[in-house]
Amino acid sequence: MMKGIIKTIAVSLLFALTLYTFCSMALAEEEKEDGYFTVYEEGTNKKIFATSMIVSIGDQYLDEENNFYEVVKVSGDKAYARFKQKVDIERSLDYPEAKAMAAAAQEDYNTLKAAELKKDRVIAIYHTHSDESYIPTDGTSSIPYKGGIFKVGDSLTAALERKGIKVTHSLKPHDPHDSMAYQRSRRTAMDLLKNGPDALVDVHRDAVPAEEYQGNVNGRPLAKVRLVVGRQNPQMSTINNFAWQLKANADRKYPGLVKGIFYGKGGYNQDLFPHSILIEAGTYTNSRYKAEDGADIMADVLATTIYGPDYQKKVTPGGGTTTQIPGEGGGAARALGWIVGIAIVGVGAYIFISTGGWNELSAKVRRFAGSEFANFLGNIRKIGSSSKKGKDSGENDNDNDINE
Repeated sequence: MMKGIIKTIAVSLLFALTLYTFCSMALAEEEKEDGYFTVYEEGTNKKIFATSMIVSIGDQYLDEENNFYEVVKVSGDKAYARFKQKVDIERSLDYPEAKAMAAAAQEDYNTLKAAELKKDRVIAIYHTHSDESYIPTDGTSSIPYKGGIFKVGDSLTAALERKGIKVTHSLKPHDPHDSMAYQRSRRTAMDLLKNGPDALVDVHRDAVPAEEYQGNVNGRPLAKVRLVVGRQNPQMSTINNFAWQLKANADRKYPGLVKGIFYGKGGYNQDLFPHSILIEAGTYTNSRYKAEDGADIMADVLATTIYGPDYQKKVTPGGGTTTQIPGEGGGAARALGWIVGIAIVGVGAYIFISTGGWNELSAKVRRFAGSEFANFLGNIRKIGSSSKKGKDSGENDNDNDINE
């Protein structure tokens, strides 16, 4: 009897604990229904960032200048974060994980190339919040099941494909936009992973004022992007390294593109794959076209981080390159020159042998340059003269027609 009671209590506690953990993660991944959070620096009240995601004590933020903060207080729609350290984000590019990622991709390619096979480079894209849209271009902030965010995903897809990377872009909706959306999109993410991608990207947009994301990168006006990493994730360290590498490459090539990294109390399905990332492409008050411009540049950041800076030198099955690299191609031109030169020498040698020597060859050249060539030119002149007469006659006829 007692054993049965204890067993029942234990099962009930386990169920309650599981339910609490599940609900807390779901609530953490929920967004603010009305308005947004503004986070200030503790002590100075300097604004650090704003987000429509739920902000909790313990959340962290790496800003555009790579200052690292931790949230220590939340009061209403305001939060306060304590400065922790200045991060040398360039170091992330020297992490063993970063070098191993590019090296593994290159090793796989070399192995398959030796076997005359081809390894596709694949990136998977999906959208947990499939209704998200952009008011200036879509007319509303939310279009259920077919939001403007899909078009931003299309732009990212097209940019990656132009670089020779295969993309699996899921257009599956996960409405409604509630705390369970990540549970619904989890199945989509798992299906995408069956294609063996090198990275899994969940593309969103924020819901804060437009100026939060307005930017100019290398003279190009666009909407900036923010990266999001889930704190309730057993792979957080690996995901964080991936996010740092993305930002480091963006800072190096496109300063100002990545406005920061938010570490939220949630999982965001990032436990499924070590190279997962959530991207906020602008906000609902930005033009969608500006968000697409930001995604277009982000494609190069993703490719550089995953496949290395020389990823565009990949050889296609036909033996060419997907992108011509400056300074390459001279060897092919020289080879063509040698082939043409050898052909000319061969033709000359054949003519020399068939004519019986230099004297006979010289005589034939003189005959051609004399009578035969003169006859040839004469025929051309006759043809030209006849054409001119016909033209003059035609012009006179036209003149008569006009006068009439």
